[in-house]
Amino acid sequence: MFRNRDRYIARVAEGLEKAHENAKVLELSLDETRLVLFSDLHRGIGDRADDFRPCRKIYHAALGYYDALDYRLGLLGDIEELWQRILPGILDCYAGTLAVERRFFDDGRGLRLLGNHDEILAWSWHRNMLADHVGDIELLDSVRLRLLDGAGSPLGEILLVHGHQGIHYSWLDRFVVRWVWTPIQKFTGITLGLPSTDHSIRNLHERALYEWAAGRPGLLLVCGHTHQPVFMSAAWVDSVNSELERLRESGADPEAVAMKEAELHWIAADLDELRTSLPDDARPCYFNTGSCSYRDGSITGIEIDRGRIRLVRWTGDSGAPLRTVLREADLANVFAAWRE
Repeated sequence: MFRNRDRYIARVAEGLEKAHENAKVLELSLDETRLVLFSDLHRGIGDRADDFRPCRKIYHAALGYYDALDYRLGLLGDIEELWQRILPGILDCYAGTLAVERRFFDDGRGLRLLGNHDEILAWSWHRNMLADHVGDIELLDSVRLRLLDGAGSPLGEILLVHGHQGIHYSWLDRFVVRWVWTPIQKFTGITLGLPSTDHSIRNLHERALYEWAAGRPGLLLVCGHTHQPVFMSAAWVDSVNSELERLRESGADPEAVAMKEAELHWIAADLDELRTSLPDDARPCYFNTGSCSYRDGSITGIEIDRGRIRLVRWTGDSGAPLRTVLREADLANVFAAWRE
């Protein structure tokens, strides 16, 4: 898929620039906006090759929570897994999930973007089939959220994309996934999602995403695609490491330090040894939702809630839905730090 690092980064930058120029623009009041962003569900047909299957219940629970609190819902692409399956089978399998999502769309509270695995939804016959489940919502490539402060003055912008911009996948890529990889996955249960499972590709891709965003003060990039949760340009595992170091330096209770150590090791094992290629002094310009297709049935997403931005994780390990805030910041402070 890539040969030369500089060329790859340049292609991603070109794709993001085009997405920025052509994005649908929405003006939102920072103090009133409540928005949750999810990506990379990769819904299939309920078999072992279906990465979303273990996450379905917790995803339903999360949407129930956000619907009750009148959040907007943003789905940032790769919602249906159309490299592996055909659309009618997916729609039949997940009719209940689509009905839960439709509550947001029917109320004008939903956004839906296209990713590389579901971009053919834009084809007219696919769009017509999907319309029975989502109504007449737009299928978008990109959205610019223009945030206004309490006085109505511009504070900054957030660009929403899937994250695959600039990278073109050939018919051969799709053929191999559908006819070679899918049968293997059905037999073994092993997941695949480039660049999510190839560290070298993922690191290069997130570096390309970050470098583009780092050249645009006042603009935050929020996307998916890599399946790597990132908050303010720092990978989740790095954030936990920082918290652990602060606990040690403050002389915190050994039990608290030990539990933070446990959390760090659990994250590393659960999310396939998260790594980041971003610089240590990375600017707070790049955020990634992670995914809704983790093998343990958990999901991660980004919340924008009345001036705050959060990376959250939903699990059902205890037999009941649990929402955990992993990282949180004041958006006005994020924009201010980014412009310094």
